[in-house]
Amino acid sequence: MTPTTATLNDTVPAIERVLDLAASPERVWRALTDSAELAAWFPQRASMPAGVGEIGWMEWDGHPRFLVRMEALEPMRRVVWRWGSGEEPDFDVAASLVEWQLEATTTGGTRLHLRETGFDTNASRFGNVEGWFEELGELRDLLAGEPWERPIRRTLRLRADRERVWRAFADPAEMGAWWGLRTPVRLEAGWEGWFDFPEHGRHAVRIEVVEAPAYLAWRWTADERDVPLADVRQPLTTEWLFMELPEGGTELRLLETGFTGPDKHADNTRGWSEILPDLERVVDGGEAAGR
Repeated sequence: MTPTTATLNDTVPAIERVLDLAASPERVWRALTDSAELAAWFPQRASMPAGVGEIGWMEWDGHPRFLVRMEALEPMRRVVWRWGSGEEPDFDVAASLVEWQLEATTTGGTRLHLRETGFDTNASRFGNVEGWFEELGELRDLLAGEPWERPIRRTLRLRADRERVWRAFADPAEMGAWWGLRTPVRLEAGWEGWFDFPEHGRHAVRIEVVEAPAYLAWRWTADERDVPLADVRQPLTTEWLFMELPEGGTELRLLETGFTGPDKHADNTRGWSEILPDLERVVDGGEAAGR
């Protein structure tokens, strides 16, 4: 994962993500601002600036050092930095802006908002779509107090190209075929409805992010039938990353979070192992190759 290093392009859209974490704002704040904590989930090494306007750095193996200029620090609420590569990057011309906002929840946890802007090209943006998918999963691992607070992860290597794999989600009939739905789902950001399963009934869902054909996220409930999403006790977030492979085909990655206890985490761990082979058969045919 690397920051952009060319002239900024306002036509490339921002990356925006929302994480619901069981950890307190104080704990999340340390993970974002303390150099050792940051290096535990993000770069391999870091020296974060302690004040606004100060310069620090991050390092990843195999990459040059990336300099970081702190733009805002509001303890337990907001941290903003610009980052760029090179010995003396022009932070106002060739550096993307990373903004974090923390909101305390009624359960003592944190809703964490990420927004990154200032990409030079869509290709550089997708590099960070991929990067944040992985790094935010690592952040969740770091902050997990219980095993079931860690994400469920799955990876499929598919022969089909990325557009074909995306269609298995975007086409209501195809999604119904592998997900086992009785009624269609519209893949539009903000759409709310139900995953309606013949054996398990209706489970509320909201499509959160649609970035065709690269990234998809929805929020849903897996264990409360006929309950609106606003009222469920355990809303889950399911994220999908669609990556083109150099040799052809697609690597599809799944990450699911939001569990409040071990039972549903174990149930969905088993469930995805059963469901994903059906997805593979829809796009590829043959036997499953997930891990």
